Amino acid sequence: MKKQTKHHSKKHISLKKITLLFILYSFLYLTVFFFIDFYAYYTFNPYLLTILSVLLGAGSAYYHAKKGYHTYIDHMVDRMEE
Repeated sequence: MKKQTKHHSKKHISLKKITLLFILYSFLYLTVFFFIDFYAYYTFNPYLLTILSVLLGAGSAYYHAKKGYHTYIDHMVDRMEE
């Protein structure tokens, strides 16, 4: 038996939720990239890392909204909406 950790939901996602997903994903990517940069003794350009995290955040938010999976990040966004 395979354990399912994601619940598939087909409900409509609001623009506010998509925006919060984008902000949260971008912040997560930015944090990971700057930790990598910190341990690499500030080798990478911070502007490049910021642009890359924004692009990856937008792509992740789009993919999340398109697929419609309900994961833990949705719980975080729901708590931010309140």
